[in-house]
Amino acid sequence: MKPFIGIKKIWYGAVINTAVTPASLKTWLASATEVKNSHNDTWGYTEDDPTTTDYVNELTGKVYYKDVTAKGAKTMAFTMGEYSFEDKKELQGGELVKDGQTVVGWHEPDVAEVINKAVVGMTKTGNYIVFTNASVIGKGNFVEKNIGLGVSAVAMENPADSVAGEYWLDGEKVDVPTA
Repeated sequence: MKPFIGIKKIWYGAVINTAVTPASLKTWLASATEVKNSHNDTWGYTEDDPTTTDYVNELTGKVYYKDVTAKGAKTMAFTMGEYSFEDKKELQGGELVKDGQTVVGWHEPDVAEVINKAVVGMTKTGNYIVFTNASVIGKGNFVEKNIGLGVSAVAMENPADSVAGEYWLDGEKVDVPTA
C-alpha cells in the first residue's frame, strides 16, 4: 500500500449510512460535491491523543496500568479559496439570497446550525480517508488576503449500526475501472 501523503481531492456530501467498501465509495463520490479549490497549505488531518487514566502503584510511585477512557477526535480541515454561495450554505448553514430563481448571495443563519456531512479526502498518493458522519463547521477564514471558506470536519460516531465513523482505503482498489 502506498503511504497517505498530502491532499489531491476533497469531496463532501450526504452522510454515508452503510459500511464503506471500495465499490460503495466510488458510487458515493459520483454523487458528492467536489471541492475545486483548497487554498495553499490549509489542508490538514489531525488525531488528538486519547483521554487516559493512569493507575499508580502507591508503594512504588510507578504507573502499573493505563486505561484509555475516550478516543481522540479526528479532524480534516481546509480552506476553500474559491467557492459558491451554495457551498457556503451547505458547509456553514444560512440561506441563499435569490433574485427570482437566480442565486445572488448568502445570508447567515439566525442561530448556529448543526451540520453533518460525509467528507472524503484523496491523498496525493491516491488513497482515501473517509469520514462517514462529520460534524462540519464552516466559517470565513482570512488567509493571505483572501476570505476563504474555512471548513473543519470532525469524525463523529455514525448513527447507523455497523458503520464506522472513519475509513482509510487503498486508492488502487477504489479506482478500479468498472466493466
